[in-house]
Amino acid sequence: SLRLTQCVWHAVDADSTALAAMTIIKVSIKWGQNKYDDVELNTDESPAVFAAQVFALTNVLPERQKLMIKGAIVKADSDWNKLKVKDGSAFTLMGSVGDLPDAPKEKVVFLEDMNEAEQAGVAALPPGLVNLGNTCYMNATVQALRTAPELVTALQQFDAPPTSTAHRLAKDLSTLYSAVASSKSTDVVDRSVAKFLTTLRQHNPRFAEQREGHFAQQDASECWSEVMRALKESLPLRQGLNPLSPGESFIDRYFGLTEKVTMKCLESDAEPATESTESQLQLSCHIEKEVAHMWSGIKNAMEEKIIKASPTLGRDAEYKRTVQLSRLPGYLVVNFVRFYFKRSTNEKCKITRDVKFSFTLDAYELCTPDLQERLRPRRDKFKEYADWSIEQETTGAAMAKKSKTEAPEYENYSFEEDPGSNSSGYYELQAVLTHRGRSSDSGHYVCWSRIDEDKWLLYDDDQVSIRKREDVEKLSGGADWHTAYILIYGPKRLPKMPPGARASSSAAAAAAD
Repeated sequence: SLRLTQCVWHAVDADSTALAAMTIIKVSIKWGQNKYDDVELNTDESPAVFAAQVFALTNVLPERQKLMIKGAIVKADSDWNKLKVKDGSAFTLMGSVGDLPDAPKEKVVFLEDMNEAEQAGVAALPPGLVNLGNTCYMNATVQALRTAPELVTALQQFDAPPTSTAHRLAKDLSTLYSAVASSKSTDVVDRSVAKFLTTLRQHNPRFAEQREGHFAQQDASECWSEVMRALKESLPLRQGLNPLSPGESFIDRYFGLTEKVTMKCLESDAEPATESTESQLQLSCHIEKEVAHMWSGIKNAMEEKIIKASPTLGRDAEYKRTVQLSRLPGYLVVNFVRFYFKRSTNEKCKITRDVKFSFTLDAYELCTPDLQERLRPRRDKFKEYADWSIEQETTGAAMAKKSKTEAPEYENYSFEEDPGSNSSGYYELQAVLTHRGRSSDSGHYVCWSRIDEDKWLLYDDDQVSIRKREDVEKLSGGADWHTAYILIYGPKRLPKMPPGARASSSAAAAAAD
C-alpha cells in the first residue's frame, strides 16, 4: 500500500554543504476539493523531486500528475526561476490516484491483538521504502546492499565533493541509510528515497523510461549493477589501506572476485593454452535443463565451451574456457541468469525452473591451488573451534553455558594483508533479492534479509514483516511465486575461543591420538 504522508524536503542538495544554503519556500497545492497549505518546496532541487513529494502527499503518481502554476505546466526539467515560483505561490494539481492496491492475501493482525513479545518485535522492525511508482526494483536493491555493514560504514564516512552523478548517488545512498537507521518518522525516509531515485535517473536515464505515460518497471539486476558501478567509482579505500591494484576501490576490496581464466583450443594441439586475469563483482548461475542446484549452475558458468577466432588455425574454432578464483571477497554475490530475450514478444522472459540454493556456501573447490593452500589455516581454525564446541557440550557444560550468555567475539574474516577478502572460503546466506512475475520488466521485486538462523525480514517496499527460514527455502522457483534472482553471501564468522581453550583442545586431541 502507499502511504499518505506529507514530505517536507530538508535533504541537502548535492551541491550544498549545509541546510542554510538551501532555498526553501512555502507554497500551496489545490487538488480538486482538497487544498494543502504550507507545503515546503526546495528550489535548489529539481521539479522531479517535488513531484515525488506531491505523490507522497496525494498518492497521485508522478507520471499521472499535471502540475500548473499561473497557467504554466511544471515539467521534470522546468526551471523554478523561469516559473517565478516564490513564497506563497499557488499550484494546481490535476491527476487521479488510479487503481487501489489489492487487499493483503494474508490476514492482517492488529497491534492490540498481539502479545507483548509480538508487539516488541513489530516495534523493532526497521522502516521500509516507499514505492514511488514501479520502483520496487530499486527498493529491493537498496535493502539487499544494506546487509553489508562495512558498506554502510564506508558510505557514512564518504565526504568527497559531488563531482559526478556517481558521487551524488553514493552520497544520497548514505543519507538514505542514515534515515532508515535513525529516523522514527517515515517522512524522512520517504524524502531520502525520492532523492536517491532522482539521482539514479539522472545518473542513468534508462531508469526514467516511461511506457504509456507511466514510469516503467526495471530489471533489479541492472539496477544492482549500475549502483555497484557508481559505488566502485565513488567509494575510495578506507584510509590507511594500500591498494592492491591501481585505482582499487572499496567495492573491489569487499565484493571483488579475481579470476584466473584459461583458454585452450580443442581443435589444435599445437596452440598453447593461454591464461589471463579478470575481475568480477559477482558469480553467475547459468540455468540449463539439467541444473537443479545453484552449485551446478555456477560450475557450468566456470567451465564452458565457446567459439572464437584461432590465431593458429586462421578461423573460428572451439575453445574450452575454464575459470578458477584466485581471490575471494568478503561478500560473494551470485546472480541467477533467469531471463532471456524473446524476439517474438520483444521482452525478457523468465526461466521459472526450480533451482535450489544453499544457506551456506564453501567456495574452496572453485579456487586455484595457490588460494586453496592459503585458505587451509583458517579452515583448520574452524575445525578446531567445532571440535572444541563438541568437547564443551560433552565435558564442559559450565563453560559452554557461560559462552552462550556472553556476546561472542569474532576473528577477522580477511587475510591480514588483504582487508575485505575472505580467508576461509566459507560463506553464509544473508540476503535474497527475488522476483515474482514472468518478465524482468514487469512483476514485483522484494528483498529477504537474514536476522538469525531461523528468522528473516521481508522488505516488500514500505511493508516489513518477519518470516521464517522455511519461507526463504520456498524461493527456489518452479511456480509464479517469488523466485531467487540475486543472492548475497557474507563471510562466515569464526568465534574466538576463550584463553587456554586451544591448548586444552590440542591436549585432548593429542591424548586421543
